[in-house]
Order: sequence, then structure tokens, then C-alpha cells
Amino acid sequence: MKTIAVLILAFSCCVCEVPVNENDANGRRCPGSSGCSDICSLTSMSQTLGAVEQKVAHMAEQIALLEAKLLDTKSEVLELRSLTAGKPQVAFSATLMESGSREVGPFTINTPLKYKKVFSNIGRSYNPSTGIFTALVGGTHFFRFSMFNNLSPTPNSVVSLMKNDERLVSVWDTSGTDSNDMGSNAVVVALQPGDNVYVDLQANRRVYDDGMNYNTFGGFLLFAA
Repeated sequence: MKTIAVLILAFSCCVCEVPVNENDANGRRCPGSSGCSDICSLTSMSQTLGAVEQKVAHMAEQIALLEAKLLDTKSEVLELRSLTAGKPQVAFSATLMESGSREVGPFTINTPLKYKKVFSNIGRSYNPSTGIFTALVGGTHFFRFSMFNNLSPTPNSVVSLMKNDERLVSVWDTSGTDSNDMGSNAVVVALQPGDNVYVDLQANRRVYDDGMNYNTFGGFLLFAA
């Protein structure tokens, strides 16, 4: 209906612009020529409005799609919250070597071991570049680590789990006739945001690892404070 009205207006404009008498010396046009110009302007405006309406309709469709996606996202967030009950999730597990086999150490000072092959790092609290776990959430955490001694004739391995500068627990093997021993230890400890936990290789000591991944370090948040 709207299209028909536009065509009628356009036709009226063209008719009005035709001279009444082609032989008229004064070249007079229909008395309503100024009105015809207004009609043509209205026709142009109507066409422009039609184009705008099409763009608005397209934008409305896009907004409807975005609203649907937003609802889906909200639904997914609610589902995740229901699974985690709104609690922060922190857990990591790593082993010393990414590949190959070698001894690590000795060093002249106590040195944090860098467990570079990461199996999981939920919460991104563990940094494989430094070997340090930094608490982002205050609460009670569980940590465990294992150690495999060097293959020298005399064992020479001592490692400790540290909280900042505080030694928590240790594993060692510095005597005996066998050259392939390993041990592990674990702790449950309360941490504040910013506390660091790492495995410290004591000065002048060493550990051995290969593709069997004997030396490991891991932990997780039991519950937030």
C-alpha cells in the first residue's frame, strides 16, 4: 500500500512539471508547480524513511540475536555456579622435567625447584617459570611433593616444602648403599592471599628425573577462608 502511494506521488510530480501548452511563449507551467516540488520532496523523504525502516528492522533482528546469546550465556554461568556453589577453584599438578633425563643441582644456595611440565593449573596460581605457587585465595590448602635421589654412588638429596621463608616438611636421602630411592611428603596449611609455597632444593644437593616423572609437586584449595 505504501509503495502504491509513493508511485502516485511520483507520477503527480512528473505530470505537474509538463507545460500546459508547448507553444506558450511564456512557457507557463501548471499553477501548482511549487506544490509539485513539495510533493517530489515528500516522495524522496518517503523513500529515505523506507530505507531507514529497513535498517531499523535489520538492527532489531541483530539485537534479538544478541539478547538470545546473552540469555544463553547467563544460563551457562548459572549452571557453572550451581556446580561450584560459587566457591573458588584452585588446583595444580606438575612434574620436574618436560623431556629428557638429568640431575638438577647442585647449587651453592637453596634453590626452588621449577616443575616445568604442568598437568593441570586450575586458577593459574602455580608459575612453572619460577616453581612457586602463589595463593590468590585465602584458605586451607593441601600440598604434596615427591623426590627421587641422584644416581651417584652416595645419595645426596634433600628437599623441603616452604611457605614463604618457613620450612614446613622435608624429604631427604643422604646415606645408604642403594642409589635409587624416593620419598614424598604432604601438608595441610592455611594461606593468606600472596603467600608463596614451593619446593626448595637444599644447597649442594641434587635430584634426578627422567620421563618416568618421579619428582612431582601439586596441591589444591580445600576450602576458602
